[in-house]
Amino acid sequence: MKLSTRLSRAFPADWFDWNRRDTRDALVLAGIGILTFAAAHVYDLPPHLLQFGLDHADWKMDDIIFVVFMLSAALMIYGFRRYQDLSREIKARTDAELEARNLARHDPLTGLPNRRFFKEKLEEYLGAASATHQVAVLMLDLDGFKTVNDTYGHAVGDKALSEFARRVSKVLRKGTFLARMGGDEFAIIKPEIASLDDPTNLARRIAATVAEPFVIENVTADFGVGIGIAIAPDDGVDPDELLRRADRALYRAKTAGRSSVRFFESEMDAHVERRIQIERELRCAIASDSIVPHYQPLVSLDGNRVIGFEALARWQSKSLGCIPPDVFIPIAEEAGLIHSLSTRLLRRACLDASAWPDTFVLAFNVSPVQLRDPTLGLRILSILGQTGLSPHRLEIEITESALVENIEIARTVIDELRAAGVRIALDDFGTGYATLSQLLSFHLDKIKIDRSFVSRLDKSEDGRVIVRAVLGLAKGFGLTTTAEGVEEPEQLAYLKANGCTEGQGYLFSKAVAAADIPALLLRHARLDCAAA
Repeated sequence: MKLSTRLSRAFPADWFDWNRRDTRDALVLAGIGILTFAAAHVYDLPPHLLQFGLDHADWKMDDIIFVVFMLSAALMIYGFRRYQDLSREIKARTDAELEARNLARHDPLTGLPNRRFFKEKLEEYLGAASATHQVAVLMLDLDGFKTVNDTYGHAVGDKALSEFARRVSKVLRKGTFLARMGGDEFAIIKPEIASLDDPTNLARRIAATVAEPFVIENVTADFGVGIGIAIAPDDGVDPDELLRRADRALYRAKTAGRSSVRFFESEMDAHVERRIQIERELRCAIASDSIVPHYQPLVSLDGNRVIGFEALARWQSKSLGCIPPDVFIPIAEEAGLIHSLSTRLLRRACLDASAWPDTFVLAFNVSPVQLRDPTLGLRILSILGQTGLSPHRLEIEITESALVENIEIARTVIDELRAAGVRIALDDFGTGYATLSQLLSFHLDKIKIDRSFVSRLDKSEDGRVIVRAVLGLAKGFGLTTTAEGVEEPEQLAYLKANGCTEGQGYLFSKAVAAADIPALLLRHARLDCAAA
């Protein structure tokens, strides 16, 4: 080993630092030693002490001097050892303080800076922001993370986050600052951008690297990344405000679809404020069972008999009023609340259906987000077991787009449910992007004709051709058909004439509360008697 290396290890660069306590203690000890040596030399103490001992031999002074000398030596050795202990203790304390300071500013999972460190850096960059030195803040959210984390566990989820951090770090250029803000949310500071193309190109590189499949512990997962961008000083120079606006843009990116990118626009504030308020109220509503199922009758077109009901979620908020399902269901999906909401609604609907005639079926919609969960079938069957409703009376409705989004998982769930006796209906047929071969590869029991086709029956020949084609296809494969949105007698007549088996819509009844079902059935019975 080179001498310079040995010296550098023995004497680190900061070994002589007056601010260090051990350095000051060492100087004090050295000073005391030097003063003692100087006094002994100037006053010639050793001979005088020797002579003093000889002159007073009867006092046994030599023994006393020897004892004092030994005590002094022992005291010096003790002092030196104590000094070493104190030095080690101070060093350990200093290292611990540095480590604690580092942990307080970094994420322990990914090793990236955390929210606190990010805000410190952002304040630093924003201090120099101007029209010619713009700063971009990018908020990132890992699409699909919650599903993987819930399905495969936190260990896989943590490794997915670490891999995401590694991939994003790899595409960043020098001077760009990446941090984990919490959960599956990350943020980037890109200083001194030349134009909006800079953050746009960065977002595209990130989306491209995240689009490649993640392979974690024999699990292959596909993720996307939503990215919201705010620019300083145009969108603000306050760190909290800029982050809030980047988060608003991120929300818009997430609602636009997987791996979308959006810049902040001023009108986003009001829209997102409303959405945040709905989500906050939605959490409370789910916890308090304030969202309840209403039931719209399914009618056999052979005799206009009610044969069951479809459960439809209804929410009357005390502060927000009536919130339609097409508003709060997407928010529940985005916020990760759809599983809890659907479970509560299905359990309530099954209990209500237990009071209906045994021949009546209960139709229940499943969200595309739920269909990503391989355990969905087992969860549904568990609820049937808890409520005592026969699986043969349950009809699960799945949209076309949900089937093709996760074909293998969807097929597994459908096969489990059908093996137990649950019927499967394909909802909104013709509105997705699936091919016929894909759809027919699943074991289905029913096709529901979307209301958009039914509404055109009395308006255009195209609508009639499409409906007739769907009815012919279903008949050829032995599937039941239900036409949604039947509102006019002419529509009903056309559907009957072309072999549609069931109908649903305002012509028969709107969705009603469970307590109003007996009155609805009585009204239909009277109509049947009058028609007879």
